[in-house]
Amino acid sequence: MHFMTAQAGLLATELEARGFLAGIGKTILILIIILVVIGALIGFSVARRFGQRR
Repeated sequence: MHFMTAQAGLLATELEARGFLAGIGKTILILIIILVVIGALIGFSVARRFGQRR
């Protein structure tokens, strides 16, 4: 019985670790997307400003 509960506990911690890693992956993905969008907006506005100066 004790062995079964130990296995279940290990499985739970392993699944939790995987879920945690997946969560980190999603967060990093979202951050990268936000950074790319912000970078594109800044680049676009800078390009427009330089275009207006000429």
